[in-house]
Amino acid sequence: MSQPRLSKLNIWARHEQRVLKIFIEALTILQAKAELSLSEINLNRELYFCLLEANRKMGKEGFVYAPTSEAKNPPDPDDEQRTVRENKIPDFYWGYLDDMEPDPRRSSRNFYIECKRLGKPPRRDWILNKNYVHHGICRFITKEHGYAQGEQSSAMVGYVQSMELDDILREVNTTAMSVSVPKIEKPAKGWKIKGVSQLQHKINRPFPITPFYLWHLWIDIRRTK
Repeated sequence: MSQPRLSKLNIWARHEQRVLKIFIEALTILQAKAELSLSEINLNRELYFCLLEANRKMGKEGFVYAPTSEAKNPPDPDDEQRTVRENKIPDFYWGYLDDMEPDPRRSSRNFYIECKRLGKPPRRDWILNKNYVHHGICRFITKEHGYAQGEQSSAMVGYVQSMELDDILREVNTTAMSVSVPKIEKPAKGWKIKGVSQLQHKINRPFPITPFYLWHLWIDIRRTK
C-alpha cells in the first residue's frame, strides 16, 4: 500500500486543524443560544450559520469560502464508474484544491463532518446512541457510504441532549464493539460540561488509506427546566 507524501500530510494536517478550530468555535456559539431545536436537521441548519459566524471571527485564519452542507459525495478518481456512495449525503464537508498534487483529478481534498444527536431515545425504535455508530461512525467505514474514503481523517459532531456523558460513551462503545469498531476513549482532560469535549478514534477501513482518524466533538446542549 502506497503511503501519502510527507508534504501532502502536512497540508492535510493544517487543513484538518483549521476546520476543527472553526467547528469548535461554531459549536460554542451554538451552545450559548437560549433555545435550540431537538431536531437534528434544524440543529445542522443552525450550525451552518454558526460556522459562518465562527469563520468570520477567525479573520485571516478563516476560509474565503463556505463549507459544503448536505451535498452528495464527490466522485473518487479510483472508482472507474459511478458508485452508490456518490448518492450519499454527508452533513458537511470543507475542502481545498491541492496545487502540489501532480494529478489534477486527485487535487480536490475534503474534510468530512457527520452530525448525530446523543442522549435518551426519543422513541422505542430510534436509539440515539446506537444511531451514532450505525448511522454515523459506520458511514466512514462501509463502502456503501464511503465517507472520506480517500482521506486520512474526518470528524463527527455529537449533540448531547440528555444523559450523563459517561453513560452515553458507554452505550456508544457497547454498540461500536458489537460491529467490531474499537472503543472511543474518554477525553484525557475530562468532559467539558456546557462546552465541547474532544475525543479521537483510530479505526481500520477497507479503503486505500487506513488506519483512519475520526475526531469526535461532543457539544453539551443539555437544558435544565
